Amino acid sequence: MSCDNLVDEQPISEIGFTEFWKTPNDAENGVAGAYDRMQKSFKANHYFWGEMRADNFHEGSGGATANNLELVFNDLTSGNDYFRWNNLYNLINQANLAIKYLPEIQGVNRSLLGEAYALRAFAYFHAIRVWGSVPVFTDPIENQNQELQRPRTNGTTIMNEVIIPDIIAAEGFMEQFANPYRFSKSSIFCLQAEVYMHLQDYNKAKEALDKFEALNEFTLTNSVQGWQNLFLNDIGEKIPSGITTINGPELELRGTGKIQSGSELILSINFDLLDTDRAAIYAIFMTGIPSFYISPALENKWRTKFPIDSTTWVNKYPTVAPQLTQKVSYTDNGVLLDSLAPVYGDWRYFLCREGDIDVLSQEIGEARSTKYQKTNAGLGFDDSDIVLYRYSGMKLLLAEAENRLGNTTKALELVNEIRTARMLPMVTLTEFGATIDDRENYILDERQLELLGEGKRWWDLMRTGKTIEVMNPILNTVPNGIPLTPQRIFSPIFDDHLIENPLLEQTLGYN
Repeated sequence: MSCDNLVDEQPISEIGFTEFWKTPNDAENGVAGAYDRMQKSFKANHYFWGEMRADNFHEGSGGATANNLELVFNDLTSGNDYFRWNNLYNLINQANLAIKYLPEIQGVNRSLLGEAYALRAFAYFHAIRVWGSVPVFTDPIENQNQELQRPRTNGTTIMNEVIIPDIIAAEGFMEQFANPYRFSKSSIFCLQAEVYMHLQDYNKAKEALDKFEALNEFTLTNSVQGWQNLFLNDIGEKIPSGITTINGPELELRGTGKIQSGSELILSINFDLLDTDRAAIYAIFMTGIPSFYISPALENKWRTKFPIDSTTWVNKYPTVAPQLTQKVSYTDNGVLLDSLAPVYGDWRYFLCREGDIDVLSQEIGEARSTKYQKTNAGLGFDDSDIVLYRYSGMKLLLAEAENRLGNTTKALELVNEIRTARMLPMVTLTEFGATIDDRENYILDERQLELLGEGKRWWDLMRTGKTIEVMNPILNTVPNGIPLTPQRIFSPIFDDHLIENPLLEQTLGYN
């Protein structure tokens, strides 16, 4: 793309700027256009940027693409087009248009302006976490005569002069408490909390999360099926899974189609089969030629924390019964009978791992993630929503803030709220850890298991300064792994952008 094409020239279809942004209906359509650009920006990048560089996944089959392998090896190059930012700047420009013109429209819904500020903050927050520093545009590009070549602005300046003012403005304009597919008070508070946690301003993060809780809009799911329904979009053949819960055969059928609903979902990017752009979840997690398998490091951590053999489980958790059962057959006096036997371990592990309870069907490190989809299906049928903010994730983020503020009892209480909802053993104070750092690591492990495949793990490591500490022991054992340096925590600027804009300099650590 030439520099003139950094952003789209028309906000909606072929309608020019002078004819648009005149009526409340224009305002609605203009902000809807920003969400359309959000789809394009994040449909795959939400996972490539926030998940695949971390320790949740490693290289898949021999058919994995070079770009995908770069992510798991942390061997990024400036030719990897996952680091194009055209779509992200199209989203920013659409938000800039809304921020400029909405105040001029009589009778406009104030919440639309809140959405525009939130969308711009969300985009720039991702930009500074991916690249560290990027060019800044806070006025819309409305014609080809405007200057598009700008140098990078450092992330601290962008945070202080764009992101923080935007998240404060978004809260002030927003009047809607909750909306599953658009920014609302609830999701703005979640964004504020993530921003302040990134800055290690734990008091402000706690304030945002306390305001979120005060809205009382969300609750934790408290069943196996309810948790699975938050994610499941499986259009494969309906087949018995062999798994039941202690309350009955709730998980007996697969291939139920898109569910992705429940009381924990705060904000998701919505996809529909009528959209021009399809979602990317099938292609990333459950494609026929997988690029990514659940990492051995994660699988071993999961099995250590929640043993899958009866002896170790009973020794560790003697008073806690597993929540899954499986049908087993036996012979009594020559008669073949069925019974139910407990399935030991964390049921989330089995619901996220290819093969379900049949852990021997795939070796450790060779299982795809089946959190969203259990069977292979055509990628053209993927209308899976991207979950951006979920209630359990915000609870655990608050636990992290409370721990950093020295409120150990409250932090442990929040961790055990999640454990209670998931019907898993409670965490004792001794197990939780003796120091703030110990407890933070424990909370991060809880987030890792609960939020697997939701695009959070890399940001968790970056936010807490643990990327090198966690990743390099893994990368040092991988034949093609490249150990991280402080400079290479950020990503390279895509080659074409450097050609388009000679004022740009490549990220330190990359050629």
